[in-house]
Amino acid sequence: MERTHSPLIGSDRKPLPGAKSTGRTNAHTVLNVTVKLRRKKPLPEIAGRPEKPLTRQQLAEQYGAAPADLDAVVKAFAPFGLKVAEKNAATRTVKLSGTVAAMEQAFQVKLFNYKHESGDYRGRVGRVSVPSSVKEIVQGVFGLDNRRVVRRRRPHQAASHKPLTSVPSAWYTPSELAAHYNFPSGDGSGQTVGLLEFGGGYFPSDLTEFCKLANIAAPPTVVTLSTDGTATNVKDGAEGEVMLDIEVVAGVCPKAKIAVYFAQFTEQGWITAVDAAVHDQTNDPGVLSASWGEAEDTDIWTAAAMTQINETLQEAAQIGVTVCIAAGDDGSSDAVADGHAHVDFPSASPYVLSVGGTTIPSKEASGQDIVWREGDGLRADNGGSTGGGVSTVFPRPAWQSAIQIQPLNPGAIVGRCIPDLAANADWNASPYLLCVDGKAQPNGGTSAATPLVAGLLTLINASRGTAQRVGYLTPVLYQTIPSANGTVGSAGCTDVKSGDNNTASIGGFSAGPGYDAVSGWGAPNGRNLLQVLTNVLTAPPGP
Repeated sequence: MERTHSPLIGSDRKPLPGAKSTGRTNAHTVLNVTVKLRRKKPLPEIAGRPEKPLTRQQLAEQYGAAPADLDAVVKAFAPFGLKVAEKNAATRTVKLSGTVAAMEQAFQVKLFNYKHESGDYRGRVGRVSVPSSVKEIVQGVFGLDNRRVVRRRRPHQAASHKPLTSVPSAWYTPSELAAHYNFPSGDGSGQTVGLLEFGGGYFPSDLTEFCKLANIAAPPTVVTLSTDGTATNVKDGAEGEVMLDIEVVAGVCPKAKIAVYFAQFTEQGWITAVDAAVHDQTNDPGVLSASWGEAEDTDIWTAAAMTQINETLQEAAQIGVTVCIAAGDDGSSDAVADGHAHVDFPSASPYVLSVGGTTIPSKEASGQDIVWREGDGLRADNGGSTGGGVSTVFPRPAWQSAIQIQPLNPGAIVGRCIPDLAANADWNASPYLLCVDGKAQPNGGTSAATPLVAGLLTLINASRGTAQRVGYLTPVLYQTIPSANGTVGSAGCTDVKSGDNNTASIGGFSAGPGYDAVSGWGAPNGRNLLQVLTNVLTAPPGP
C-alpha cells in the first residue's frame, strides 16, 4: 500500500497525567491550525549580541518561507477540504481551517476530549503526520491539541472594599521601585514596550485608577492586538496578570506606548503571539515582556513547539529586540510534583533575559535585596518563590561557560542557567500596587519583576537615542570587563547573597557571591547598568 503521509518529528503527544478521556471530539467542530514551514535558509548562529542587527524586512526576505513552499503546503492540504485562512512568508506560517473530521484525515490523528484539573482540553496521542509531498517543508502543526501551556497565577489577594485615596505605606509603586533600583531618569517617550498575554483583558478604568494612586499625570497609550481572534477584554481571573504588566510599565515609562498582544493559552497561541510581536513593524516594540510559561520538560510542551518559539526568540535577538521572560514563581520544582528540579520555558531559552524574584526586606532601610521565597515557596499553598536552576533542554551557551553551577537531576545535561538577573517579587513583604476589577490590592511574583525590568531597559533605550537599542542583552551580562575585574552583570547589578528557592525534593539553589541560579547577577542598578552598557556597546543596534 502506498504511504501517503510521513510522521512529523517532535510532534509526540500523550495525555496529561490524571487526564480522563470523555470521548471523541465532535467531527463537525471547525478548527484552525497553524502550520510552520522551513526557512529559505537557516538562521545564522549568534554567539553573542549582533554588532549589526537585521531589519525586520531583511529577516523576512532572507529567512522567511519560500513562496513555492507556501504554495506546496496549500496544495497538499486542499484535497482534504482544508481552507487557507492566512499565509505569511515572514512568519513561515499557513493557517488552515476545517472540521475535526477533515483535520483527522489530513494529519492522520484522532482527537479526543479530556477532563483535567488544570482545565478541560482537546487532545491527541502520538505523532502528527503530514502528506509525504511536504514532509521536508512542514516543521510543526499546532492547534489540534489545545491543552493549557501557561500556568495560572496565584489567586488575587483580597481587594479593598472601599476605594483607596492613597497607597498603603507598605506597598510599592513602580516609581518607588525605580528609585530603589536606581533607574535612570526619563519617561519612555518615543519607545514601545510589547506585552504578551494569554488570558484576561485590558480595562482602561483600572489603569486610570492606578495612575491616580501612583501620581501619574495621564495614562499611557495602550494598544491591544488580538493575534488569533482572542478577546482582549475578558474577566476570567487572568485580568490581574494583564493589568499588573501594563501598570508596572506605565509606572516606570508613562510616556511609552504599550502594545499588548493577546492569544490563546495554547502552544498555537504562543507561536501566534510571539510571531506577531517580533514581526510587528507598525508598533515596533524595542522590548518585549512575558510573565507566563510552563515547565520545559513535562507533557505540556511538544519539542516542535519549543523549537519554533525558540527560533522566533532568536529572530528577536537578530533584529535587536530584548525579550524579558519571568523565571517562574514556584522555586526549583516549578510546581512539578515529581521530586526533580525544573525550569520554565520560554524563560530557559538562551535568547531571552530571564528575570527572577527578590524581596526588599525593609522599605525604610537601604539594605540589599534577598531571594524571594514565601511560605513553602509554592503558589498552590499561597506561597511563592523565584524560579531558577539549570535547563534540561537547552545546552549551556558559550557565554555562560564560566558559570560552574551543576544540575541537580541525575544524568541531566549541563544546561542553560537561569535567571540572568532579578527584581522585587514579594507579595507580602514588598508588594506592588495593582488596580484590577475596580479595586486596589497588593501583588507580586516574577510576573511583576519582569515588566519592571522591561521598563528599565526601555528607559535605557530611550537615553541611548534612536537606533541604539540594547537588543540581545543576555550574553552581554556575562561579558568580562578586565578594567573592572568583573562582568557587565556584576557591574550593572547589586549582588544578592542570601536566600534559596528549594521547593523540589531533590533540592534547590542558593544565593551567594557573584552569579547564582536564583538571582542571576543580582538586582539591577539602573544607572550603573546604563553606564557600563554605554562603555561596552560600541556598535549599538536598532531594527
